[in-house]
Amino acid sequence: MKTVEEIQSRLSAIAEEAKTAEGDALKALEDEQRTLSEELTKIQDEAKRRQDLRDAIARGIVPTAPVKGETSPADEGAEARAKEFVNTRHMVVPAEQTRSTLISGGTLLTPTKVEGINDIPGAKVSSIIDLCQVVNCVGMGSDKVAYIAADEGAAAEQVEGVAATSGDPTFAFVTITPDSVAVVSYISKQAQRQTPLLYQAKVQQQALLALRKKAAIVATNALKASTLNTSTDASVNGGKGVIDDKTLRKLTMNYGGDESILGTGILFLNKTDLVAFGDVRGTNEKKAVYEITPDTSNPNTGIIRDGGLSVRYCINSNLTACAGTAQGADAATSTMFYGDPQCLRIDLFSDYEINVSADFKFDQLMLSILGDVELGSDVVVQHGFVALTIPKVA
Repeated sequence: MKTVEEIQSRLSAIAEEAKTAEGDALKALEDEQRTLSEELTKIQDEAKRRQDLRDAIARGIVPTAPVKGETSPADEGAEARAKEFVNTRHMVVPAEQTRSTLISGGTLLTPTKVEGINDIPGAKVSSIIDLCQVVNCVGMGSDKVAYIAADEGAAAEQVEGVAATSGDPTFAFVTITPDSVAVVSYISKQAQRQTPLLYQAKVQQQALLALRKKAAIVATNALKASTLNTSTDASVNGGKGVIDDKTLRKLTMNYGGDESILGTGILFLNKTDLVAFGDVRGTNEKKAVYEITPDTSNPNTGIIRDGGLSVRYCINSNLTACAGTAQGADAATSTMFYGDPQCLRIDLFSDYEINVSADFKFDQLMLSILGDVELGSDVVVQHGFVALTIPKVA
């Protein structure tokens, strides 16, 4: 194979020869030029792939496959780290890789040459953590996030010679502090019989899946507890929450203030409520009021349509269902939430440490995987979400 310099030199020569060539000679030069250009493109593409590989290794990212024809240093590094994990039963997943896992739908960077790990089909974690903000805050004691608490006022009449009335917005802050979160998961002790790479990959996969589940709970609890959200009352029948033909419009139309209806919102709801939406029928022809279309690529999400109104939804089992939930005596009960998920934030304050023990489930031939991380969550925008609440008993 010619080198880049040889190809470029020949292409320059062809360009000069073509100035005086005619007929078959000119056609032959054009064919040679086309062939050399294609060969040059392939060489440059291969060089770029190799450089991308080296950059990925330098950032600590293990690619899914080595470059053809080249022994990847990542293979040796991954195998060394896997063997060290087998011996120490301890690994650390950097915060940035943990963040990537939380916002990528759980897709893990599987070490090279790892195959044969099958997973259960279907969504196992609410996509709320894929949709909200996930921020790397390693090294910070807390995260103070500013938001506009009140917008600037309307313009006042201006009198000549008198200072203009200030209309500056009012700012406030949300302080997100870290909590130590521990998550436990299990795998069969037989996993140790696999190669170090397979074993490490399976442990890391289970640990990060457990973290996603825990992070979804933390984020949902923060969403429910935030005082920045607004609310609207659900319909009640017989002392219990009801989803009717007005529920979707009532919730979504209350989002965005008096001057707008924001189309960027997502409806977070319990699956029981999604079924209840599907059960609502019209009064005359008894046709379904709502049309529900699950997303084929992510069964945790989809679209609810009410005539011309289309609303994206995300199932979240950590939320209380509206349908069938009794009114409380002391306080209203928050059920589903509608809003822009980027108004909800998860902060990672540390790397994710993973330890494995064979002691806890010794009699069941199971390995216990304990992961711990520092993280926090909160709503960081005023009126970031509208909550559908079941009013308390009057």
